[in-house]
Amino acid sequence: MTTKGLWRLALTAAIHDKRAGKLRTIATTFAIASIAFVEWGAIASVQGEPTGVRSATKARDIGGFALGMDIRDAKKLSPLTRIAWDDYQTKKDGIDYDFGLTKLGHIYRVDSSQPLGKFAVDDVFLRSLESKLTAKYGKPTEGSAGAYNWSLIEPVKRTGGETLPFETNWTSANVESGPDGVTLNIKMIDFRIMWRDDAQVNRGPRDKASATIKL
Repeated sequence: MTTKGLWRLALTAAIHDKRAGKLRTIATTFAIASIAFVEWGAIASVQGEPTGVRSATKARDIGGFALGMDIRDAKKLSPLTRIAWDDYQTKKDGIDYDFGLTKLGHIYRVDSSQPLGKFAVDDVFLRSLESKLTAKYGKPTEGSAGAYNWSLIEPVKRTGGETLPFETNWTSANVESGPDGVTLNIKMIDFRIMWRDDAQVNRGPRDKASATIKL
């Protein structure tokens, strides 16, 4: 497996549990701490979507729930239920959503699961799906036959000074067929939003600790 694949597996592996008709996503974040608190000079905006930042996709939302959106604005679209820690869920227009929030209450991850009914997925459907996805999100970085990915890889400076390529922002869309019918799953994530808010929360305690050092 490539380095890119290992990072995605370690940082964004998701477990989808559809018991009781709800999408439950557990995003693994055990490796994120090693690259947290990154200094991103291009990220100037504290509220909402970072300004001047490159994106893997043209649009940065699923059903109106956008990366960088404040939880208070998300609640205006649909009531949210807190599941655990930074994980929230809602159902809007028949679509199940699952969100990951930063410490400052901004969305950095959006998962959606849309049931499409019972039918046989064929080339006509796949061409229509790819056309709609491309119109909103732009041409996929890779993918075909019902599985598509948009990817942005950037150099990331880790604590300690080492700089490595990292998939900072990505989106995936895939069609899943099962006993209950066909489902369209879309996942969108931008780690830079989480790092930005982590850095802001950390800044005060860090500076206070530095000022109290006695030698």
